[in-house]
Amino acid sequence: MNDHNSGQLTSRVDIRTRPVGVPPSIDPDDFWAGPWNEAIKRNGDRANSDARYLDLPPIAIAVGERVWTLRRGVDTLEVVPGCESSSLRVAIDEDAFSELMQEQRTALGLVIGDRVVAEPMANALFCAWDPVLRSVLDGRGVYRAGDVTLQSTDGTALDLDQQYRLGESVDDAAHFLAEAGFLVLQNVFTEAEMDAVDADLARAVEDARPDDGTSWWATTRAGDQYPCRIIDFAQRSDALRDLLADPRFLAIGEVLNEGHQPGDPFGEHFSEVTAEGLLKRVDSVEGLACLPWHKDCDRGGHSMYCSGLTVGICLTPVDKAHGGLDVMAGSHRANIARAQVDRGLDLPSISLRANRGDASVHMSCALHRSTHPVSRERRVAYTGFALPQQGGGRPADTSQSRLQRERAAIGDPSRGAKLIADTNSSRPRP
Repeated sequence: MNDHNSGQLTSRVDIRTRPVGVPPSIDPDDFWAGPWNEAIKRNGDRANSDARYLDLPPIAIAVGERVWTLRRGVDTLEVVPGCESSSLRVAIDEDAFSELMQEQRTALGLVIGDRVVAEPMANALFCAWDPVLRSVLDGRGVYRAGDVTLQSTDGTALDLDQQYRLGESVDDAAHFLAEAGFLVLQNVFTEAEMDAVDADLARAVEDARPDDGTSWWATTRAGDQYPCRIIDFAQRSDALRDLLADPRFLAIGEVLNEGHQPGDPFGEHFSEVTAEGLLKRVDSVEGLACLPWHKDCDRGGHSMYCSGLTVGICLTPVDKAHGGLDVMAGSHRANIARAQVDRGLDLPSISLRANRGDASVHMSCALHRSTHPVSRERRVAYTGFALPQQGGGRPADTSQSRLQRERAAIGDPSRGAKLIADTNSSRPRP
């Protein structure tokens, strides 16, 4: 990461602060009396300022029969027993409480995972408080205008329209990726290779069914339903697996020289290579063909896994006609609340442009969104790289099936009201 205050420019992106594994179970009473109070001494003033900045009303958190209210104080954050009469309330179990406070799961991750009992407005407020929890517990203050600057290696403003080729301008490419949080690599793969992956994607789309648990679905204006995302595409495409073992693909993970290895860019599966095939048709009006602004670590694990690298293998061009990919430059270096995104940030939004056979790369904690195609469908295969394991830890094997279910559930239309992009519109205003 870049330390502009010290004048030193580095390309460090390994920002993990927590070990990986099953987090210790936390008793809420012990947590509030111990680790929470210690965190308040370190970061309570800033976190309270962050809660005021975001204009957050109190929220009551019930764990079993016990309830506490999290609220802004005069000088610092406060947690008091009970539920204030005006407070919205969420209910979670002790496991969810432990995962939330240790960032294995965010509030959003718990909501999407159907592990929160609450009304939609309370869910939204619960998610809105999450960046403040990170501020007090991890010292990652909520973003303020000017916190992130984008500089080239000589200290001048970074040109955000640059594209690179593998093996060329290696140091500049590494700096650009670490600084801006994204990168476009030109002419990585051949037309014949894209044809082969395209054919596999077409077969996977043809075989998909709405209730298969491995696909997300969208609906066009004409009422046609189609699978917009094949979650297990790595297992369905021999051609893609060949590319993922190719030296050209492996070289993408070596750009930063941080030890990234082929695998789930979110870190949850480590060396297990994962990939998703995406299809975005013109006039899609329902479903998640295009995701709004989000970070890949929004559901949790930032302090255990980031920054992974998400790689898009472009089967069609990325442009206005086919639909694009927008990235908020520098956002991977900031703790940003959803309300700030909705209001607008001072960070530049860059619309990436790429050709068939190019590869897009973005940090797992960079804000990004996809845009709807105007006249031609877009197809892309997403895969990536994870940072190497630390200390041999990994999540319990029993967690993998739950992770897969939660991933599939994001695209379930019945869960739409649980997504932050939807619930944010109903967030209570004090």
